[in-house]
Amino acid sequence: MAQRVNLDAMIRREDFARELTDAPAPETVRELNISQLLPNSAIRRQLRKPEFQRETNHWTPDQVVKFLTSFIDGDVIPSIILWRSTNFIFVIDGAHRLSALCAWISDDYGDRTTSKEFYADEISQEQMRIANRTRRLVENTIGKYEDLDRLVGKAGTDIASIRAGAMNTRPIFLQTVVGNAKVAEDSFFAINSQGTPLDETETYLIKNRYTPVSIGARAIVRAGRGHAYWSAFNQKNQLEIIKLGGQIHELLFEPEVTTPLKTLDLPLAGSKSPVDALAVLIDYLAVCAMKPVKADDVADADEFKNDETGDRTLEVLKAGLGIAKRITGNSSESLGLHPAVYFSNDKGKHSRFLFLGMSALVAEKVRNNDDGWFREFTLARKRVEHFLLENKSVIGVVLQNLGKRTRIPKMREMFRYLVDMNTNTVPDPAEVFDHIGMTGKIINLTARTKSSRFSDDTKSQIYYRQAIESALKCPICHGLLDTTKSVSYDHITPVREKGLGIANNGQLVHPYCNSGIKG
Repeated sequence: MAQRVNLDAMIRREDFARELTDAPAPETVRELNISQLLPNSAIRRQLRKPEFQRETNHWTPDQVVKFLTSFIDGDVIPSIILWRSTNFIFVIDGAHRLSALCAWISDDYGDRTTSKEFYADEISQEQMRIANRTRRLVENTIGKYEDLDRLVGKAGTDIASIRAGAMNTRPIFLQTVVGNAKVAEDSFFAINSQGTPLDETETYLIKNRYTPVSIGARAIVRAGRGHAYWSAFNQKNQLEIIKLGGQIHELLFEPEVTTPLKTLDLPLAGSKSPVDALAVLIDYLAVCAMKPVKADDVADADEFKNDETGDRTLEVLKAGLGIAKRITGNSSESLGLHPAVYFSNDKGKHSRFLFLGMSALVAEKVRNNDDGWFREFTLARKRVEHFLLENKSVIGVVLQNLGKRTRIPKMREMFRYLVDMNTNTVPDPAEVFDHIGMTGKIINLTARTKSSRFSDDTKSQIYYRQAIESALKCPICHGLLDTTKSVSYDHITPVREKGLGIANNGQLVHPYCNSGIKG
């Protein structure tokens, strides 16, 4: 996965809906220069992005450097498209370009003062690593803005002096959208249907930005920090949304993934990068909070209506938290599912649809008050985990051959069948996949390499194999224990039988095994 630079804090967001219906007359300004993007300039303080616009985090470090080099060396760059409202100047197209320039001026590529303030001083290690890499590339290619700025007005023939002398006269060409907020919004969609179009997740979040799933996903992905998409709700609901978002984020996205793999302590929902996490969270909240339309389907996020008060968003988040606590954590109902077993491949890379399939099944059982299923799962757990560990690469091939709309329900049915099978032996994969509607010969392909060096993926695979073999198991169900996230301390001889709280009378077990099986 390509590394993306987080420039989202450089230009704040504002809601079009708060602006007056009638836009003022268009400004005659046709260009900006870089001095007008200094932090305290009047223009910079008025710049805003539409609230619904995608996060400004789609450029790699190389793309940031390429753009800055093009700008400072006088190459032609596309015009920035703006819409002038009563109070602000909205960037309809060109947010990445302006944000890159602002980041260069402020030496903030997602990890310094402006970004820390925006994210309440909570910057992920991944974001900091990418920011530092970007900074090094910029400094090695064109240098710091402040260093070039000090050269302005001084004689010199070296490339730095030439760039310093020219950078304040390089024009940033502008175009202006004329009309009200509706015209500006329509222009945004028309522009973003060209060039680099919005992906499916971005389109959903924009067109359904007032639904509880969109607001809830936004709250979770940044743990309640960053732009407050829930600011229209009353103060009580806002605070509760922030709280729930933080709790779910911790359960699903901590810790961060490292490459190559050096631990089995993996996040349940994959990478916390918004590009990936929002796609997972939209589906996750939908399957947690809404009853499937039919037996072979899952809840559709498109079925959610706009939330005017925040009450429905809170319901959705509470449902999401409840399912997360059933899957992981230390509460008594937690199954303590190990993400390396259930939700990753044999290299430790997250499998989105395994996670969503199990989440859909657990949500279904919770909705139906089917407490007996959790006991049945625990009794079948050793068999289920053996199947998953033996067939990881095959499951990956199966997912590739499934249509996107069927992946969640098919994985849900796979988990259901593995639990329901009346056998003590590990099931035949052909039987399992035939049950979910997959026919044909199962082929387990392995990539061939001629290199004598271990790639990062191979290193991860080696670590995964050895770590799984030595992982702790629950003595009650014989499933693997995720001791960093979900574990219970059990008296071997129960307290009711005068068992003592000494080390020789204790064992590590899954929370549900302790409360729901052993009781």
